[in-house]
Amino acid sequence: MKGAEAVRTRLRRTAWIAAALAVCGAGTMGQFLPPRNEQGPRLLYYEAFPLPLTGDSLHERVDIHFRIDREFFVPVRDPDGRTPFHRSGELVVELADSAGGIAARSMHAIEIPEDNADRKPAGEQWEQGIFSLIVAPGRYRIQMTLEDGESRRTIMDSTKFAVIPPRASSGLATASLVPVGPPRTGSGIPADLTLMNYAGEILFGRPAALLVAWRSRPAEDTLLTVKYSLGEEPPAPEDALFLPPGGTVTVPVLRGVTFAPWTDSTAAGYRLTADGRGTSSAAIVPVPFARLLLRSYRMTFTFSSGPDTEEIVRKGRAVWPDMPFTLKDIDNALDVLKYITTESELDSLRRGNLEERRAHLEGFWRGKGGKQETAFNEVMTEYYRRADHATRSFGTLRQPDGFRSDRGRIYVLYGPPTSTDRMLDPVSGFHEVWTYSHLKKKFVFVDQNKSGNYVLVSAAAL
Repeated sequence: MKGAEAVRTRLRRTAWIAAALAVCGAGTMGQFLPPRNEQGPRLLYYEAFPLPLTGDSLHERVDIHFRIDREFFVPVRDPDGRTPFHRSGELVVELADSAGGIAARSMHAIEIPEDNADRKPAGEQWEQGIFSLIVAPGRYRIQMTLEDGESRRTIMDSTKFAVIPPRASSGLATASLVPVGPPRTGSGIPADLTLMNYAGEILFGRPAALLVAWRSRPAEDTLLTVKYSLGEEPPAPEDALFLPPGGTVTVPVLRGVTFAPWTDSTAAGYRLTADGRGTSSAAIVPVPFARLLLRSYRMTFTFSSGPDTEEIVRKGRAVWPDMPFTLKDIDNALDVLKYITTESELDSLRRGNLEERRAHLEGFWRGKGGKQETAFNEVMTEYYRRADHATRSFGTLRQPDGFRSDRGRIYVLYGPPTSTDRMLDPVSGFHEVWTYSHLKKKFVFVDQNKSGNYVLVSAAAL
């Protein structure tokens, strides 16, 4: 073979090794299972977290955690000139009782400075916060209204409820659960806890813990024992080998805790103090959430502290809001593998119905995994993020899928070049030279027809 075809053959033979080295070196790899195609981007997450008030009040506190995708808000020129652009809007929360009356209401004004008006990938940047509302014990419908300040586009949601237990009740029967980021190691009370803040759902592949808070009993044990099981719903026997087994963990009980909300707009959480004035007990429970595949789950927790025992069942999903868009469609994700598989291997992966092709894709990337502490696969993620960039940057009218172009192929395999040189030759047209200093490689592309279709004409070692 000669010319471009010889280059393609050499790349095909060495592609996976080159990609693995160029993507993340010796980084941690794990299991990855793509979602079933029903998962789409969500713009608003929220959940209720009841907390008992200190003192003799007949009312109680309920915190509403929220997370908003900033891409919901349209960027416009900042009229005050403080920043080039800004996004604005407001979020209103109302708690409605059984008769439809509004028991509590609060509003959060949103002002986000921006350096440019470029569109960001869905799930990449978030606005977060916490509403603290005071209401009598009872069951309330949470009514959320989100509005963009420029377009007046509105999202309204009232599908969730807040249940505040009677003030006379105490113990684990009043427990509230919320996933949080892993606390810093060491003894004592963690100074700050960061909310995962995905409406009780689990962020795919990220370490997390469970914050448990309940109204203290007069006499309470100093330890909390938690037995947990994390089962898929519906069950999928083929996944059992890759899921974390159930377990039991014992953690210290933090008595007399108060919860001070904090937010820096991009994150939200609590500052815990145990000064004896609080009426809550709390515990931080480590759970292997990071090993959960992108599935729906029925999570069962049995809490025991002294004679007090309570079982709580939660349903939820592992979610990946900023998943590479090239990975969201199974057939598209398989097509991108053409650069790191042989033609016969790729034909085998493409066989079968949608579920079978999905299983083939899962199995391919599972074979490239390593450690089992997380379901997140860094090699796979970087590979498809490169495909995303190639699709956006190297597409043409004739070939809109830029990852299929010669430049797209090289970008997917080797990532961004160390340097890019462009020149115009009156005879041969536009030239583009990509140099990879760390790999000691150089690729030359030529657009002879000046149509944007750059063809790889040479690949050489430096």
